[in-house]
Amino acid sequence: MTRNNAPQKNAPADPAEERLKASAQRLFSKRGIDGVSVRDIVAEAGLRNGASLHYYFRSKDGLIRALVLDGANRSDTARRKALDALEARGETITVRDIIKMLVDVETLPQGEESAPSGFGHMRFIVALQINHRRLMDEALDGHSNIGYRRSLDHMRACLPGLPADILNQRFIFMYINLVTILAAREAAFEAHPEGGKLWSSPEALPNLVATLAAAIEAPWPLVFDPKV
Repeated sequence: MTRNNAPQKNAPADPAEERLKASAQRLFSKRGIDGVSVRDIVAEAGLRNGASLHYYFRSKDGLIRALVLDGANRSDTARRKALDALEARGETITVRDIIKMLVDVETLPQGEESAPSGFGHMRFIVALQINHRRLMDEALDGHSNIGYRRSLDHMRACLPGLPADILNQRFIFMYINLVTILAAREAAFEAHPEGGKLWSSPEALPNLVATLAAAIEAPWPLVFDPKV
C-alpha cells in the first residue's frame, strides 16, 4: 500500500494518522522507544489494517520524526506568540520572564492550540535524547526554532558580563534540566491525577522557574570555599 498524494500543509488532519501519532507517543512515553513495536502502535490506535503505519509514515522511524517535528513546530509557535506579547508590553524582559514563558509553553493544558501535541511529549523527547539522538537530529534538520533562539537572545541581553561560552553552557544545562523535570512531572500526573505531593503544590512551577533562573544568573567566576 502506498500513499499517492501527500496531504497539503493546511489540509485537515487525517483521523487515522493522528490516532497513530497519539498512540505512539503514549506508548513511547511509558515504555521507551525500543519497547514499542509497530504492531503495538497500530493496536493501540485501534486500527484494523496492520500496514496503516507504513502507509502514513513508511516506518517506525518515520513516525518518530513526524512526532518530533510536530512537537517542535507547536512549541515554536507558542514561544513566538508569547515573546511577541512580552515585547509588546514595552517593559524590561528578565531572565525569569523568559524561563517562565518556556515552562508555561510546555505545561499548557492539552487541547489548547499551541500546546505540544499530546501528554507524554516530554518523556518522549527525553527517551529520544538518551537513546536515539540521531533520529531527533534528523527530524529537526532545517527546523529554524526561532522562538527558542529569540528566548536565548533575550537572556544574553540580560547578562552582558558573562563570558559567551559560560552562558552557552548554562543554557544547555537549563534545557536538560527543564525537559527532564517536566518529563518527571508528566510521569507524576500519570501516576496520580493531582500530580502527587510535589506537583499538586501551587508553588512547584514558580519554584522551578526561580531555580532555573538562579542557575542562569549565578555570578561568574564562581568562588568556592576550599574548606567546604
